[in-house]
Amino acid sequence: MMMKHRPSLLGFLLAFLLAFLLLPLQAATLTSSDGKTLAIGAVVWKWQRTAYNNDTRVEPPDPSHYTILLMPEGHLSVRLDCNTGGGRYTLDGNSLILEVTHTTMAACPPESLDQKFIKDLAAARIAFTRDGNLYLDLMYDSGTMMFAR
Repeated sequence: MMMKHRPSLLGFLLAFLLAFLLLPLQAATLTSSDGKTLAIGAVVWKWQRTAYNNDTRVEPPDPSHYTILLMPEGHLSVRLDCNTGGGRYTLDGNSLILEVTHTTMAACPPESLDQKFIKDLAAARIAFTRDGNLYLDLMYDSGTMMFAR
């Protein structure tokens, strides 16, 4: 009798292991309020602005200098003006946590927004899409970052 159950247990374990290994390889996606699913992974997202809830805004002069790229397996790549970096992200539903763990150390010009950008990325908690753009709501309802392709 044990032999009859062993193949089904082995099959279950293999299926579970396969699902566990392939899950991180799936593209990061978000579902908008209208039910449309948008792949946000494998896209270079360019920072357009952050609108803070104290009625201030920050807009980079060149959005291509401030980017995020959500890669498979939770890897994150960033451009911070004159520096590049990387780290990890966690996406669960529309809950998104970005963690920049390392960057190059070039001295950016004084007018650079690199420190503001990295600080806002660390504060991101909710992700959503609208009209093909990616929005990141900051913790404590302090503001919203907007990204475009």
